[in-house]
Order: sequence, then C-alpha cells, then structure tokens
Amino acid sequence: MNEIPEIKLGTVLFSLAEPAAGHEREYNRWYERDHFFAGCMVGANYFSGRRWIATKPLKALRFPAETPIARDVRLGSFLHLYWILDGSYREMLRWSLDQVAQLARQKRMEPPRESISSNYYRYVWGAFRDVDGVPAELALEHPYAGVGVTMIDRAEGVDDAALAGWLKDRLPAALAGTPVAMSLCLKPQPLPDDAPAYVPRPDPRILEGRYLLLSFLEQDPVSVWNGFAEGLDRALSDSGLGQTAFSAPFIPTLPGTDRYIDEI
Repeated sequence: MNEIPEIKLGTVLFSLAEPAAGHEREYNRWYERDHFFAGCMVGANYFSGRRWIATKPLKALRFPAETPIARDVRLGSFLHLYWILDGSYREMLRWSLDQVAQLARQKRMEPPRESISSNYYRYVWGAFRDVDGVPAELALEHPYAGVGVTMIDRAEGVDDAALAGWLKDRLPAALAGTPVAMSLCLKPQPLPDDAPAYVPRPDPRILEGRYLLLSFLEQDPVSVWNGFAEGLDRALSDSGLGQTAFSAPFIPTLPGTDRYIDEI
C-alpha cells in the first residue's frame, strides 16, 4: 500500500505571463479551461492552484521602474501560482516537463504570449500575522482579495544567512496590524536543462541570491499594497543587505468569465 503523504507545502510554481496584444481573451480562456488543469492540476503532486491578474491601476503600483525581471515593469498581466507537495519535487518536475512536451505535440500550447518569469521555488518559511490564521497550504483556497509579489536580490558581498535572518526578523513585525495576513518566503530552484525554450533563464548567480515573497492581502491591493511594500523596501535599502528587484500586486481572476481582461 502506498503511503499517503502529509499535505505540506514544499514547492511553488510561479508563472508570470503576458498575452500578445489582441489575444488576451483567447489566452485567458485557453489557460483557465485547459492549461491550468492539463499543464499542472492533473499532476499527482499539485494540490492547489490559483490564477491572478493585474489591471492598469495595479500595474501603476509596481516598482522599481527599471527591473531585471522584465524589459518593461508593466509586463506580466497574469500570475499563476501552484502549490506542490513537500518531498515530491523531482517526481513532479519530470512529470511536468513531459506533460508540457506532450501538450505541445497535441498543439495545446498555441495562444501567443511571453513568459516574463517562470520558475519553481522552494518554500522556506512563512511569516503569519495571526497565531491561528490561515496556514500556507490553504493560501490559494482562501478568498484573499489579492496577492503581492516581492522579489529581493541580495546585495553583492552579503552573506545569504544575513539577508535570510533579516527577513525572518523583519516580516512578522511588518504584518502586525495590517491587512497582510501572511508572507511566504521562497528560494528559486535551478531550472532543468530540458525546460521549455520559451522560459526565461536568469543568470544562476542572480537566482542564487534571490528571494521571492508572496504576501496575501485581505483588502484591495490598490489601497493597501504599497504602504506595506514601500515600507519593506525602505527598510531593506537602509539595511544594505539587498534591493527590491520587483514589487507587484495582483487580484484573483473570476473563473469562467473574462472579467478584468479589458482593464489590463
């Protein structure tokens, strides 16, 4: 009898994409009605997923203006997040690469789009505002009003333990009394050699020093995100340990509809 694994978050698939102009609805419908499931959720080790979107007012909150993540900070209208069971990374990765190749052979990867940033991230730890709040495993199931993405790059010459320790000390206090319920801290995994050619491949040395924070918001990001994100950015800059490479808020898509498509 197979042992049933504990439902524990181990890895996150982060996929930020921009549909080609004029193909926004086609992309939205293809992704939610086929690829969301066929590309990930039918896999044995994926246990949660959610799609997010950035409207023009949300894109106006992004910073810095010049980002290493994209040639234009406004690119990346759609964010897709998937939770993967702890201890299953290698098995999941092999399945995912084979599955995408099969979908391509079936001509089910057709809508024109640009992959802005796509990678697997190891879940390291989470900062939680509430003692008995929503756990990380349920973050994509809970009806949060938004999610904020923060990519942080370690400063040259700084030891990784110093930045990691600073984040672990800083984030819990930053959440107190705010509409930010949790902030999950993740580290990128090296991309496999046979990852699809369209997936961006950042310099491995940059990835090694990068942290991804996913912060889940209980209120509209337009009203709450930049107060939190800019405060964290100022403190990070003052510390000299790193810099914000990308800060961007998103709201959840409404499945089965094209809501927000005309606003991106």
